[in-house]
Amino acid sequence: MVPKRKTAEQCLIACQRKRNKFKAMKYLLVMLLSIMMVQTPVFKKDYAYHFAAGYITAHATRGIIIEYTDNEKIIKFGPLIAAVTIGVAKELKDKYDSNPKSTFEWQDMLYTAGGGITLISFTINKR
Repeated sequence: MVPKRKTAEQCLIACQRKRNKFKAMKYLLVMLLSIMMVQTPVFKKDYAYHFAAGYITAHATRGIIIEYTDNEKIIKFGPLIAAVTIGVAKELKDKYDSNPKSTFEWQDMLYTAGGGITLISFTINKR
């Protein structure tokens, strides 16, 4: 007896399921790493929050960019630019805040950019 061949629709559904599983695993890994960074005394909570904010900003930006363009360079580096911009804007807000103790902290900005770089490394390794 000859086995039935899969239709194109069945193949697309199977591929979509695999992609969804990969996305779920990626989100689980990022959440686990974020929780571990908050719980471990090596990192300050503030740095973990900056890292998470950079990743979330980059991920949201990538989702928006993919909807509007097919340009690979913009898709790859646009989220990083968004994460760096958010980091700089937040630190400038801290510097010019009404609180005189607030300063511009380069480490905070670097952790925010690090979240964006993490997204880029996930998308490059996915291929």
